[in-house]
Amino acid sequence: MSKPASGAFIQPVLDEAAVRQAPQRVRVYRAIRTAIAGGALAPGDRLPSARQLAADWGLARGAVDEAFAQLQMEGLIRRRVGDGTYVEPAAASAAGAGGRRLVPPPREPSDLAHHVLAQAARMGVAGASRSARWARSTPADQSTPSTTSGPSAASAASLAPSVQPAPLVRSDGSLRATPASAGPTEGLAPVRLECAFVPQRAPTLHPRAIDLDSFALPTWRRLLVAAASEQRRELLGPVSATGLPALRESVARYVGVMRGVPCRPEQVLIVASPAEGLNLLVRLLLPNSGSVWVEEPTHPSLPSLLESLGARVTAVPLDAQGFDVAGAHERDPAATLVYLHPLGHYPLGRRTTVARGDELIEWARRHGRWIVEGHFNDELWPREVQPPALARRDRERVFLLGTFESVMFPSLRLGYVVVPQALVKPFAEAITLGGPRAPAATQWALAEFIDRGHLHQRILALRERYAKRRKRVQSGLVDRLPAGVRAEPLTPVPTACLHLPEGASDLEWLRRLRAQGLVLEPLSGMHWNQRVERRPQGLVLGYGDWSDAVLDAALARLVQALREWREGREPPVGEGTVRARAPMQLG
Repeated sequence: MSKPASGAFIQPVLDEAAVRQAPQRVRVYRAIRTAIAGGALAPGDRLPSARQLAADWGLARGAVDEAFAQLQMEGLIRRRVGDGTYVEPAAASAAGAGGRRLVPPPREPSDLAHHVLAQAARMGVAGASRSARWARSTPADQSTPSTTSGPSAASAASLAPSVQPAPLVRSDGSLRATPASAGPTEGLAPVRLECAFVPQRAPTLHPRAIDLDSFALPTWRRLLVAAASEQRRELLGPVSATGLPALRESVARYVGVMRGVPCRPEQVLIVASPAEGLNLLVRLLLPNSGSVWVEEPTHPSLPSLLESLGARVTAVPLDAQGFDVAGAHERDPAATLVYLHPLGHYPLGRRTTVARGDELIEWARRHGRWIVEGHFNDELWPREVQPPALARRDRERVFLLGTFESVMFPSLRLGYVVVPQALVKPFAEAITLGGPRAPAATQWALAEFIDRGHLHQRILALRERYAKRRKRVQSGLVDRLPAGVRAEPLTPVPTACLHLPEGASDLEWLRRLRAQGLVLEPLSGMHWNQRVERRPQGLVLGYGDWSDAVLDAALARLVQALREWREGREPPVGEGTVRARAPMQLG
């Protein structure tokens, strides 16, 4: 058996008072001992190296070495020269766990939880007809592939239920399933569910592409084979709709390390996609016809999805400090929910400052509102430059919604929702109505991929690769842009946003560039709340995939096209164009 790529994820001790008072070596010692006692680290588990742990937690290497020495002296771990550090077989008993994984006692739902259930009873589909009207009045550009993670406006509207669903909560407070839709929305043709679909690689400069060539496919294959082995026959049985317990434990440790969010495994709900997680959150948190604050620009499918769930969507602009809380108050002071990406907004890449985040948390506390914090591509940001997550700064009003698709591969279709402790029971009951989300074998394989350190190694490799790519994009594109074309500052996420000068049409540019094998996204389409003639024009591109040679040629061609337009000439089409792979079809 090959040595694991890295050590298991260990959640640091995040109690603020303890962090301020205890020396670094004591904090490391307490974190590892607590993980062993609680069963998060099982006998035989491999720990991260001292150097890796120090880098992850932002501590001195010497403090980690001192903590390891103390733990080894107590018989909890063993450091093997040239091999790594492992938990001793009898460590759990010595640490006080009795060799078993501790299961937290069940908790009764709080008054806050009963409030959520009462609101869920009043949910409806008021936004479905509005979404349908918007879909019928908006022309679709068939030449540009869909690039959003959720349904398009048209498909979201056509899939919206045409009848008012029965209440989610019975009069006695218990949950019941919502009846199926009676048919497609009036005035729209039924959606054909069967289609010829072959997963394909993204075309050149597509902003949603990620590096697939370096993914550890042999490792993933071995884990899937192991999940289908005779020793894992129990994985053929049914799995809880809340997710495989092993994966929920792994995700709890993962978000603790990657975003510093302390949570217990029962707070983690496994979902098939961010859209499904958002669906669950809106159904339970938002009253009938309630409103949601959403960043603008954003994926066009997001407001359509929310409207199909009965929500009223209010667009909130971003400024130099990120999410404009004051502007959101002016537009819709009665909003119940806010959905944002404070660390890395797409497509502008702007970060919401700590002060703005605190302002948003204060709003939620004062008015009894809710915050959904998107956790996508956040792993690509080095820990030392990450501000504290909103879900860490408030553990009662903030939900963390994330996915592994952007750091592993898009077809994985596994995500998670981290729920405040007081709301675990009602959310677990609600998600059970939909049944299991993903095969137990896939969930087990992902848990092993995380716990054996392969995901950590993957993230470190992506950070290094994308950093090199970012330099190529800076020198090959940003530094060579003609006058009037402005680029947003590049971030660790492998996308770039170019603002076109007044008078340019990004849709026209996309059609011309597509003929040359370059497929980008229009910035105007992401400003979904503004009139068409007033929408900012721009191009959104990506550089996460492809070889260096293909990327350099594509960037050079894009720069040439922009310069020729500024000189009053049409971009040439034909010889010398970059050959792209077949366009990607995303549903």
